[in-house]
Amino acid sequence: MTGDMGDSIAFRASREAARSMMGDVGALRCLLHVVDARLRARGAAGVATHLHLDIAEAIVDAHIEELAEPGLTAGRLAQLRTDPRCLVVVAALHYVTTTHCPAAVNGVEDLAVLHWATDVARCQLPVS
Repeated sequence: MTGDMGDSIAFRASREAARSMMGDVGALRCLLHVVDARLRARGAAGVATHLHLDIAEAIVDAHIEELAEPGLTAGRLAQLRTDPRCLVVVAALHYVTTTHCPAAVNGVEDLAVLHWATDVARCQLPVS
């Protein structure tokens, strides 16, 4: 991916998939399980990729914890479902675990997507 990471058709599809997962604790946990099974378990990713996976997973874990809070108001749930920074991270994790991602062939792609998404989530890049 060159330029804006969110411009590719495949990433846009992952962003749509992420939108459907944002308020669903089960779907988010499933995504994290798939990350473990496809990326971590096979040991194909390098140290830098694992670092960005750790950051991305921590962001999603925190999102899950907020969704599971007792007494969560409808207003707060609506905010969580549309959080643009978390959405980018969920989309990136979805992207690097799907078969259309060239990351399965070279780790550069998944590192670039994960690095971009974690930078967006840490407010170092604008949400596009």
